[in-house]
Amino acid sequence: MKNHIFDRTKFLVATLLLALIGPGMAAESTGTVSVAVGKVTLIPMGGNAETDLKVGDAVPVGSTVKTGPGARAVIKTTKQSAIRIAENSQAVFTELVDSDTAPKVLVDLKSGSLGALIQPQAQSTMDFKVKTPSGIAAARGTMYAVAVEDGKGFVKVEHGKVDVTPVDVKKQVPQSGKVTIVAGTVTETPPGGTAHPLKEGDIVTVGSTLKTGENSNATVTMTTTSAIRMGPNSEALVAEIVDSKETPKVLLDLKNGTVGALVKAETSGKMDFQIKTPSGTAVAKGAFYSVSVENGKGYVQTKDGEVVIVPLETASTSPAKPKQ
Repeated sequence: MKNHIFDRTKFLVATLLLALIGPGMAAESTGTVSVAVGKVTLIPMGGNAETDLKVGDAVPVGSTVKTGPGARAVIKTTKQSAIRIAENSQAVFTELVDSDTAPKVLVDLKSGSLGALIQPQAQSTMDFKVKTPSGIAAARGTMYAVAVEDGKGFVKVEHGKVDVTPVDVKKQVPQSGKVTIVAGTVTETPPGGTAHPLKEGDIVTVGSTLKTGENSNATVTMTTTSAIRMGPNSEALVAEIVDSKETPKVLLDLKNGTVGALVKAETSGKMDFQIKTPSGTAVAKGAFYSVSVENGKGYVQTKDGEVVIVPLETASTSPAKPKQ
């Protein structure tokens, strides 16, 4: 990511503040040009001929604003929000709703960069989103910048909070595992809940803690291509499960005991399967291996495939060594 995209943020904030305290919106569901420097054009919805934009012009929903080299534009999107489009950029104004109770802005950034400002008093009601090829940046009461380069989206937050939703999030199935084998005493404690016994066929939710008693074990299918087997007297937090064909992911936090993990070979290069221990994190692709925690230290034994141990930055111990 090139630093020059975001190196004029202070000027951007000042310009946007001036835009917000300027004249009101021309009409509901229409943006207004507050600043236009250099070659700034509008392409109406439907792909009609480009027209030059000047201060005071309207930017209707569905239209595209383009800036040339050395150009920039500030568009007031609602009474409490505005965007600044940098040079060599192209943005489609997909939705503009200037409402006192439920204001909404959706801008599709095709290329270049833009800065967005939402006044803090609107943070509880404003729905402000910037779409990029990589995902959607959603913010409330925030100053942030969004850029698109080489078909990828980048976000830099200056004030407040921005949530970025990946474009393929809808392709992911619900995050959960399924119990396939239970022997002895095995329990699940959901986030903020109480422990309850597990039986075959039960669903294990993300955020839950699994525990096995003495002489007990359990096998849980995590994704369609991975599973774990917990040994006796073990405890593990299910931190993340993403059962996606493109980027499947599993993250366990092993507190105590032993977990055996199976990752099918056909997922090599795609599956991100990690087991965290007090000594470090075991990362595997296409492998069968077991991870143990004893006396606050983590150990890994590989049966098939390759496992890389990533030491914790704050760990005082050396990387975990294979258990003999």
